[in-house]
Amino acid sequence: MDKKLKLAFADDNVLHLKVIEHLAREMGNYEMLYSCHNGKELLHLLETNMEQPDVCILDLHMPDMDGMETARLLRRRYPMIRLFGYSASESADEKKRFLDSGVKLVFSKQSPRKMLISIYHYTRLCENLDSIDFEKNLLGKWNFVNQL
Repeated sequence: MDKKLKLAFADDNVLHLKVIEHLAREMGNYEMLYSCHNGKELLHLLETNMEQPDVCILDLHMPDMDGMETARLLRRRYPMIRLFGYSASESADEKKRFLDSGVKLVFSKQSPRKMLISIYHYTRLCENLDSIDFEKNLLGKWNFVNQL
């Protein structure tokens, strides 16, 4: 079995935190490093702990520091972490601004299991091919995931 992906997740909804924690544990291919209520809390954990995640999933709308602001800061400070968005918003403009902030893809909150499966396979493909150019080209082909 491949090594587990180290995951950090930020969402102000406690139910969503519990669902993602449960699914990550159940699926067996994630190690949940950090589960946070907002971006400010996530940044604090990253700054005060040695272990860094492979992947961060960020909710768009959170108090104190939303997903877009968090993504911009993470992109600058931790460029090796792959960032993904997670939102209940159906607004194409919000999704575009979220993507512009630095997340690779934006997933619907309606399909957390599909999201985790897609992120896992996306990340493994990129690692196996070890090419930034491949990752940029792959994003164009994975836009359908936004519809999940």
